[in-house]
Amino acid sequence: MDVEALLNPSSVAVVGASENPSIGRSVVENLRHIGFGGTIAPVNPKYTQVLGLECRPSLTDLDISPDVVVFCVGARRVLDGYRLLPGIGAAGAVIFDGGFAEAGPGGRELQAEIAAISHGAGIVLCGPNCMGFLNPTGATAAYAQLVHDPGQLNGNVGLVSQSGSVCIGLMSDTRRFGFSTIVSSGNEAVVTTADYIDHLVDDRSTGVIAVFSEYIADPEHFVAALDRAAAAGKPVVVLKAGRTSRSQRAVTSHTGALCGSAPVFSALLRAHRAIEVDGLDELTEVLAACQAAHLPAGHRASVVTASGGLVELMLDAAPTVGIELPPLSAADRDAVESFMGPVPGEGNPLDAWGSGHFETNLPKALEVARASDDIDVVVFPNDAFDGQPMGGWDFGRAYTPWLAASAAASDKPHYQLNTRPGLMHRSQVELLATGGGATLGGLRQGLSAIARLADFSLWRPRPALDGTPSQHRVAALLAGGDRPAIHEYDSKRVLGGYGVPVASEQKVTSVAEAQGAAAEVGFPVALKALSDRAAHKSDLGLVKLGIVDAESLERAWDDLAANVEEQGLEVAGVLVQEMVAGGVEVLVGVSRDADFGLVLALGPGGVAADLSEPDEVARRVLPLGVGDAADMVSESSRLCRMLSGFRGQPPADVDALVECIESLAGFAWAEREQLAEVDLNPVVVLPDGRGCAVVDALIVPRSAKPEEETHGC
Repeated sequence: MDVEALLNPSSVAVVGASENPSIGRSVVENLRHIGFGGTIAPVNPKYTQVLGLECRPSLTDLDISPDVVVFCVGARRVLDGYRLLPGIGAAGAVIFDGGFAEAGPGGRELQAEIAAISHGAGIVLCGPNCMGFLNPTGATAAYAQLVHDPGQLNGNVGLVSQSGSVCIGLMSDTRRFGFSTIVSSGNEAVVTTADYIDHLVDDRSTGVIAVFSEYIADPEHFVAALDRAAAAGKPVVVLKAGRTSRSQRAVTSHTGALCGSAPVFSALLRAHRAIEVDGLDELTEVLAACQAAHLPAGHRASVVTASGGLVELMLDAAPTVGIELPPLSAADRDAVESFMGPVPGEGNPLDAWGSGHFETNLPKALEVARASDDIDVVVFPNDAFDGQPMGGWDFGRAYTPWLAASAAASDKPHYQLNTRPGLMHRSQVELLATGGGATLGGLRQGLSAIARLADFSLWRPRPALDGTPSQHRVAALLAGGDRPAIHEYDSKRVLGGYGVPVASEQKVTSVAEAQGAAAEVGFPVALKALSDRAAHKSDLGLVKLGIVDAESLERAWDDLAANVEEQGLEVAGVLVQEMVAGGVEVLVGVSRDADFGLVLALGPGGVAADLSEPDEVARRVLPLGVGDAADMVSESSRLCRMLSGFRGQPPADVDALVECIESLAGFAWAEREQLAEVDLNPVVVLPDGRGCAVVDALIVPRSAKPEEETHGC
């Protein structure tokens, strides 16, 4: 939805405008303070004038068709006025008040009627339950809180927040960056975060987009908006609330439990070049880092300090957030030692105090750093604060011009890094900005912000793997009637048809057939009862492992038959399967997220699947991109160690696992209309060169899963 008329109106009608201290007064005052050059039309039957402006009793008494109508009245009174908007030709509206969808069934009905009016008449609505918007660069506003100094707000950050308090918090400190547009989007009954992102992508005043999200109302449009921002080279920095409190839906497979809503959202952001942050401190530092004239082209930093202690702190902090500190090359070391004398250690971080001639050493050290082919970004740690109670900051006053001059002479970003969040001297911030440098706060937060921007710079779009034509195999299996799950044998036949490697096995219906199959497959074998209604066979005693000869097979058969009878299950036969010896057990699976569709997960398999921590599972939203499968193997921390030859074991066949993952992804995408979940657990990855085999598999058809999952976002 095009929000241009909303965010850049030429006329604003204020319903509930007032002379008294109130939102109705603040909106009118804000328009004046910000320098709005259009028409302000107060509407309130109690007044003939508001702040010197003619006030009309009703919207129908206006002699203009307002671009935006701002409602500064209660929820129930809003509806009466909102019904008039199509008739007066209003293009947009803002509703501040709550009491709508967030307030229960009655509020939802009220919001639905307002949304219906909006869609029917093409009215662009911000809210309800919001703070409205500020457009400092366009000198327009419809914002609930009084703006005292609009000049301080101006900058290049476009902010979209479903929380009004987050807007207030971020606007309270404009020392390092200001805003092109601020939108408090509230309930997003009509216009969504994605609509605002689309607008900001095209807005020349916006250099970086910040998003605080509680939920994503239109996931498909949101993803498309992220892609537009990525193509335009504008970072989108996202802070998502509610990541730990979302209830998890009931799942049949392990994979569904491992995906969850928050990890899926994180995988989606990563795949579409957005920058995810974990808190307001990280969000603030990334936005501050975006104020440098250039983005980091990579993660290699040169740190020039005035302190040996800071050298040690930087060495500790940098690797934990993904910043590399490459040692001085031979040529760079020679250049530094020509004016500093011998440099201890690797020379990065570099303590440029040296012999005490810092006014000589620092400018020359910065010159070496910005000229080095081994460096992507220059960092100078330095603490100073407005009104600090002791010590002078004369050195700091001198440092900053040198850093600013180096930044102005370089195509590499330069950052002054305070060791603690929030610590900075305003005059230094302003002086450094004149040279194209930026000020950051907190070793961890600041370095992490630089690393995230380097990720953004290095990101490249990945084309989807070649599409696999659907063989409609799942639909064929479902044609015979209701199947809550597709048992292991049938699941493997379907998967094998798409190139997924499966263990050697045969389906039998009698002990005599089992004996023949075991002889053909080769002892030792496993016996498994096959039933669509027994998703987790081991828990029900329907699996017998390590059967070494004909006699033990007969005993296992009898035990299995007794357990089947005890469970009252109807079985489709018994599987005689080879025992795959050695190798690493892996889980590979697919689950359906209610918002973003099919999600692929990879992690430790077997019993370890139930114990996996979030960072031990890698995820991708399908379709899979070229190279994604190999990256997933690297991202799954514990699994990667296991596959590399843990505790004297031979390295596993990672290439075969990658092919297996890609084959599963191809199957899932080709058959996506029919799938709810797919679970391959375990996939045994054999030593390098010997391939891998799916030992157990489960397909849950979409028809078997009610569409009642909690939305992933």
